[in-house]
Amino acid sequence: MIEDTLKNFKIKISNFEYKTEFIYFEFTDLEKIYSLNNCSEIENINDDYFLKFKMSSVDLYKIVNAEIHPEDLMFDKKIKISGDISIIS
Repeated sequence: MIEDTLKNFKIKISNFEYKTEFIYFEFTDLEKIYSLNNCSEIENINDDYFLKFKMSSVDLYKIVNAEIHPEDLMFDKKIKISGDISIIS
């Protein structure tokens, strides 16, 4: 399920020139890290240049399916962002 959600998210942002090879999601409920580039689980982040979103898989599903706006989660401190934000600029 999470792989499909990430693939769906990647398709939705494909019009932007984000460097997906450096974007990762750490899911607090699954205790796993996934790469957005290949939408699969990884052991750890080996890049010095990265952007990581730490959240629950349920929250990502809600964002991708437009059930909630990402800003709503950030203000509730349910999403933590670390790394280099310039990856998505």
